[in-house]
Amino acid sequence: MVVRGVPHRIAKDAWWLDDADPPKRLRAGPVLIGVLIMADFLMWGVRPGLGLAVWILVIGGAIALTVARTAIPARLIRASAVLVFAVLPLVEVVQFGTVAIAFLGLLTFGVMITVEQWETANIWRAVARLPGYGIVQTVRDAFAIRLPAPTKGSFRSVLFDWGFPIGIGAVFVVLLAAANPLLDRWLIVFSHIDPGVVPAPERVIFWGFAAVVIWPLLRLTTMMPALTRRSLRQRRPFRSGFLNERSVVRALVIFNLIFSVQTTLDLGYLWGGVALPEGMSYAQYAHRGAYPLLATALLAGLFAILAQPYLGKGSGVRRMLYLWIAQTVVLVISSILRLDLYVDVYGLTRLRFAAFVWMGVVALGLVLIIMQTVGQRTVGWVLQRAFGLGLLAIYLCNLVNIDGVIARHNLADDRTPDFYLCGLSEGAIPAITKHDLETGTQLCYNDRPYLTQRDDWREWGYRNARLHRSLATMEVNQ
Repeated sequence: MVVRGVPHRIAKDAWWLDDADPPKRLRAGPVLIGVLIMADFLMWGVRPGLGLAVWILVIGGAIALTVARTAIPARLIRASAVLVFAVLPLVEVVQFGTVAIAFLGLLTFGVMITVEQWETANIWRAVARLPGYGIVQTVRDAFAIRLPAPTKGSFRSVLFDWGFPIGIGAVFVVLLAAANPLLDRWLIVFSHIDPGVVPAPERVIFWGFAAVVIWPLLRLTTMMPALTRRSLRQRRPFRSGFLNERSVVRALVIFNLIFSVQTTLDLGYLWGGVALPEGMSYAQYAHRGAYPLLATALLAGLFAILAQPYLGKGSGVRRMLYLWIAQTVVLVISSILRLDLYVDVYGLTRLRFAAFVWMGVVALGLVLIIMQTVGQRTVGWVLQRAFGLGLLAIYLCNLVNIDGVIARHNLADDRTPDFYLCGLSEGAIPAITKHDLETGTQLCYNDRPYLTQRDDWREWGYRNARLHRSLATMEVNQ
């Protein structure tokens, strides 16, 4: 590894020392031990909840301790705001999306307080490379353990000769004892060790997994030059091999004509109230079009990006592109209306809720393409903002009790009871309970969602607490 043109050198005295260890930066090894102790206290033996959110913040503090403390206060404040913003959905509820957002915010926080040149491109480049480079750095550090050579025949010499084989052998014994109850019993009898004293193998594995995840974040100062290094290859404008100026012009003419037919039909049937052909309902018309139109809009946006190098200097071709993108936006809005008509008849599901969200994101993405084309900005400009728009949509969705929205919508209308709700998460329980109390019937029997009781503060979640409060209010008002 090369850092500023100087070969990377491993510390000669101990593996837990950081490279060129400055006096104002704590060593990664002791900080790692502290973070693992907090991980065990906050998360082991309990459901993931508030303890996980607190642990993410603890890791953020640990990263700051391993970075030079002369960091610019304004930069630290901005990075801390990003981290807190990313952890908020995790306080709401622990699920895959909120955990992913929290760790992405943690990576961004670490890069923001470590990077030397404060540039957006540098930050995103480092965040994208960090997972892969982190694995490489962990392996490199694991094989770079070096301690001073002991004097032959001394106690340290014996410790060096037997420490590694006995230590790894003990790990194998513990793992084999966990897999073989007979070996486990023999081990307890011959060692006379209280079983409660020895940590469970799964707990040791938890410590190891947490250490592997955390370690690269404590070595950001060492990795940062490689994380932010620009590619030496000169970037050239992307030009597709199957497009040219003439094919783009012909394609825009054809695409505008095709889309105008669809736009006219939608304006008539969906917006103008024109009667559909006999035997076809609005639900059937809507169901046939919602998802295919969304796929069509995505392809249209992709073509709009690929076609830009071939637009030339003439304003006529650009106007055709603007018209086509505008028709695509109308098409997406029509697909949202189609899906709304279908949901009114057949109910809301998670997939249909997601479709509503992504249709809105696609429509805004198309508007970004228009802005990028009018302003003659780079493709990277629109891709960065489209990526940020998608992240914002995912973030907001993780703050919403989607199953609760689905249950309230489907039970609000006088339609046949929707047993799909019985397979949802605990977020649907208040709506189902309210329905049962109002109708005097029970919608779900054996498959009814279960609301967990979380007495330990480390398991606490804001959504779970709100659900309990809603049920308590119903019981009082009943």
